[in-house]
Amino acid sequence: MGTMKKLIISTLCLMVISGGTLLYAASGKTDIAVYLNNVLQKQSGLLSEGEPYLSIEQLPENLHAVLSWDESAKEVRIYKPNVNMVLLDDQGKIFGKVRSAASSTFSVLLQVDHLKTEISDLKITITDPLNKTVTMDNQAIKENKESFWFKSVEYSYMFNEKGNYMIQVYIKDSSSKSWFIVSEMQISTI
Repeated sequence: MGTMKKLIISTLCLMVISGGTLLYAASGKTDIAVYLNNVLQKQSGLLSEGEPYLSIEQLPENLHAVLSWDESAKEVRIYKPNVNMVLLDDQGKIFGKVRSAASSTFSVLLQVDHLKTEISDLKITITDPLNKTVTMDNQAIKENKESFWFKSVEYSYMFNEKGNYMIQVYIKDSSSKSWFIVSEMQISTI
C-alpha cells in the first residue's frame, strides 16, 4: 500500500505543479503498461527517473473513488468511501448466483461509510455478458451523511445470457456533478 500511496501523491503533485504537460515535454520518459487486477488499462503510465506516474483521471474508476478538481485553487481531492453491497432476493435472502434464462426480482442493499464529500444522487446499474447496461435504480440523496444504509427498489431482471453480470454503484459528487463508480460485484449464472 505504501507504493500505491507514494504513486498517487507523486502523480498529484506533478500534475498540479506542471498542469500535466511537463511530463510529456521532458525527454527520456517511457510509457509503461498499467494493469489493474490483471486487466490492461486504456491509459498507459509514464516512467521518469525510475518512478512510475499515472494519469489522475484513471484513478477514480480504478480505485472506486470520487475525484474533485478545483481549477481556481489548483487542488485535486480524492475521496474513497467504503461501499459494501449485498443482493437480496424477493424473500429477503442474500444471493450471488442465478439461473440462466430465468427472471429474478431483487434489490441491492448498500452500507456506505467514510464518505467525506457531499453527493447528490446514487445510481445502481446491471451489465449483462454482452455488455448491455440498464439502470436498476437512480435516486436523489436528500440528506448527506458520512455513513448511511441504502436499499434500492425491487427490480425484476431476465438473466438471458450465460456468464457474468456486473452490478455497479455510482454516486454523483455535488460539486463536480460527475458520476463515479464506488462499488461493483459480479453475479454468475448457473
